[in-house]
Amino acid sequence: MYTISKETDSIVLICRDCSHTERVNSFDERLGSSRTQAARAMQDHSREKHGVGSVLKSIPKSLLSHGAVVTSQTNNLTGK
Repeated sequence: MYTISKETDSIVLICRDCSHTERVNSFDERLGSSRTQAARAMQDHSREKHGVGSVLKSIPKSLLSHGAVVTSQTNNLTGK
């Protein structure tokens, strides 16, 4: 999706599929971690321009109402 490069004045996230970049220092720290904001912006770019989604998937609302979601990882831990 993207690579991370360190320059003298900033950390830069660079799209692997085009020349799009996000600079960490261009985000407002008052809104949370600037590195997280840059990563989110790069994920949004990848999804919108290249059709590449996040590796994380949303949990369906029907499962959220049960209070717990069992995954293959939790099955491995509990032996079920």
